[in-house]
Amino acid sequence: MYFVNWQKDISIEELNGQKVVVKRDKSTKDFHEYLLISVYTLISILLGHPSSPPLVGKMAINNEGYTMRGNLGQLGIPTPRLISISDTELIEEYIEGGDLYRAFSEGKDTLLLAFQAGALTGKLHKAGYVFIDNKSQNYLVRSDSLVVRTDLGFMQKKDSIFSRSMDIGSFLASVIDFESFQYGAIEKAFFDGYRSEMKQYFPYLYIILRNMLSLGFASNQAAMFRNMFVISTKAYESKEGT
Repeated sequence: MYFVNWQKDISIEELNGQKVVVKRDKSTKDFHEYLLISVYTLISILLGHPSSPPLVGKMAINNEGYTMRGNLGQLGIPTPRLISISDTELIEEYIEGGDLYRAFSEGKDTLLLAFQAGALTGKLHKAGYVFIDNKSQNYLVRSDSLVVRTDLGFMQKKDSIFSRSMDIGSFLASVIDFESFQYGAIEKAFFDGYRSEMKQYFPYLYIILRNMLSLGFASNQAAMFRNMFVISTKAYESKEGT
């Protein structure tokens, strides 16, 4: 199952006898992108790390295109095969396993899948890029348990503490409403995967960003508040200074 997307209407259709995913711009797309940009910029200022907002428009289309997907493939970051793209519509291959949040909710290979998501995030950071919108729903799971990354529009070349913290914080915020034992397992496996690629410290703002973003992501508020106090020791084996 594919999650609800703020910017696009997503449908599963058939093309030349094969299932495909069709993403069409919503009429409210521009407003939602403006809202996201504003929130991103405001949070960066409040945390003392002013950061330029994610690029939208033509740059977002380029991020979803063939060239960027090829570049990500060379970095070891798989993406769904792109079938066609225009200014308002994108068609890509259908990934049968659905999104990563759903896989977690069904208890499917939690540690393996979370490790892969962390490793893919680390590979991107090592190359000097960030996803910005790195929630678990933006990862898809193939039937062979391979995790692939979709929804690439907000990617940008950036290596700041804030932007890297946003990637980690947004992923953890998107899974913070699971019960504590599962959230803790996902967090640790994600950290292990990240550290397998980024052989260095964690960007220290991620905990603050995780907790701030959780307020907009979580459906289980009680679990969210419990998990806000879960801090993995893996993240503190080596801290990043200011």
